[in-house]
Amino acid sequence: MQWERISLNKQISRVTGVTGKQLPILKELKTARTPEERNVAIKKLRKTAREGNERAQCVMGFLCCLGFAKKRARKQLYGAAVGRLTGPCGPGGVLLYAVGDDYYEVKDTRQDLEEAAYWYRRSSAHGYVPAQVLYGDCLFAGEGVEPDIPTAIRLYKSAADGDYAMAFRRLGDCAYLGIGIDQNTDLAIDYFQKAARLGCRDALWRLGDLYLQGEGVDRNVALAESFYEEAAEAGVASAMCMLGDRYYYDDINPPETDYTEAVRWYKKAARLEDEWGLFALGMCYFHGRGVSQSHKKAVKYFLRSGAYGCPDALWHLASCYYNGIGIKKNKKKAYRYYREAVKMYAIYNE
Repeated sequence: MQWERISLNKQISRVTGVTGKQLPILKELKTARTPEERNVAIKKLRKTAREGNERAQCVMGFLCCLGFAKKRARKQLYGAAVGRLTGPCGPGGVLLYAVGDDYYEVKDTRQDLEEAAYWYRRSSAHGYVPAQVLYGDCLFAGEGVEPDIPTAIRLYKSAADGDYAMAFRRLGDCAYLGIGIDQNTDLAIDYFQKAARLGCRDALWRLGDLYLQGEGVDRNVALAESFYEEAAEAGVASAMCMLGDRYYYDDINPPETDYTEAVRWYKKAARLEDEWGLFALGMCYFHGRGVSQSHKKAVKYFLRSGAYGCPDALWHLASCYYNGIGIKKNKKKAYRYYREAVKMYAIYNE
C-alpha cells in the first residue's frame, strides 16, 4: 500500500480519518515502545470496537489489513463503521481502497477478487484516483466482475486527468496493443513518457522495449539499455530480466555475452519472485552457466516459477520429473506438468 512507509499512527489517521483526539487509545498506541506495549494498546482498542465505538471499528479494520489483528473480523468491522461514521472513507475514499487491497492481496490465502472489486468500485465512486485504476484493472481483466473494457478505459482516463502515473502506464499499454483504443504506437510512447516523468518505474521498462525493437521510434539499443538499467535500479523485475537476457543470449548481444552478469540480474529478479527471473535462474543452474551446475537448484527454481504459471518452467519441470533429473523420477507428475504447460502456452498465445 502507498502509505506503508510512514508511522503507524499517521497511517491510521490518513486512511481512517480517525485521530488521537477523537480516539484517545491511539495515543497509547503511539507511545508504545515495545511489541508487548503495542499489543496491550491494540487489545484495548479491540475491546472499544466490540463495545460499538465506530472510530475504533474503523481503526481495527485497518489494523487487520496491516496484519496487527485477525483478518476474519475485517468485513464486520468495516461494515459496522463505513457509512455511519463522519468521513469514514478517509481522504478521498482511502479506507475503502484499503479494504479492496486487503482482499486483493495475492499472497493472502483469503483472496477474494469479487470483494476486492466491490471495495475498489466504492472507493472509485468517491473519486480516489488509485482505486479508479485498480477497479479499471478488475474490469479490464474480468477479475471479480464481468469484463468491461470501455469502462476500464474511461476510469484510466479519469485517473490520468489527475496526473496519476499508473493510469498513463495502463493507457500506454492499451494504445500499444490496440485494446479499447485505436492502436497507435506514437500515442503509446507519449503515455509511457508521461508515466515515466510522473515516477512510474514500469514505464521506463516499456520505453526500453520500444527503443530496442524500434517501434514508433528509431531503434536505439544504447537508449533502450539505459531505460532498462534505470528501471532495474528502481526495482522493476521485468527490466532486470531484460538486462539478464541481454547478457545471456548470444543472438541478442553477441559481443557482450556474460553469463555471470546475466545471473546477477536474474537473481535480483528472482528475489522479487518474478516468474521469468526464477525460470531463467533455474536454466543457469541447469546448464551451469554463470554458476556451478546444480540440477537440484534448477528444479527448485522451476517449481517456484511454475507456481506463477510460467509455461517454460512448467515444461522443463515436467521434463525433469520424466527423466529424473535433479529430482526423483515421477511420470505421473511429469504428465501433469506437461498438461499445465500446454494449457499456459495456449493462454499466453491467445
